[in-house]
Amino acid sequence: MSFEKPWGNYLLDAIVETNAPQNISFWPQTIAWQIIFVFLTIVIIKKIYQTWQHYQANAYRREALAWLEQCSLTNEDDVRQLPALLRKTALLANEVSQLEENSLNSVSTVGKRRQEITGLTGQSWTAWLDRHCKRSQFSKTTPLSSHSNEALLIQLAYIPHLDLNDSEFNSALKQLCQQITLWVQHHQLHDEDLPHDLGEET
Repeated sequence: MSFEKPWGNYLLDAIVETNAPQNISFWPQTIAWQIIFVFLTIVIIKKIYQTWQHYQANAYRREALAWLEQCSLTNEDDVRQLPALLRKTALLANEVSQLEENSLNSVSTVGKRRQEITGLTGQSWTAWLDRHCKRSQFSKTTPLSSHSNEALLIQLAYIPHLDLNDSEFNSALKQLCQQITLWVQHHQLHDEDLPHDLGEET
């Protein structure tokens, strides 16, 4: 037995199989959109790079804040290190601000400002701190005690005996620690402030 026509549905003989479409490209087809796409890509990459630089530049802030969080105001060794922490943060902030400005004389400028910051003492030091952070008030007496942030910051490392059990002194310490935290978080250093710092005297 034989078949004269192909086996199957005779209606399918005339159907022509179509080719599948090519993969759709995400690359813009017109010149204008290509330029916009390239421009947006560059802007996004630059923004990511600047964000990363900012994150890296503020590593010293995060380290200082981490130390303040674990600092115990009942531990005399921790308490006596508060002024040194603030001074070290100011010195690191100076280095970071100069590197961000990419000045040709950055090395000499960093050294000059480092000497100025190291040499500031007393009221000139607390005034410098307040001038570089609008939220800090180191020169203002706390309403909770007779101790001022300024006096405590200057004398803390040299007081022979710290009475950490005294409620009045402990309140003043908490206030000082809050001011140091605010300064670490929000300080800004600018070159235009240099002439004022040079005129300060202890």
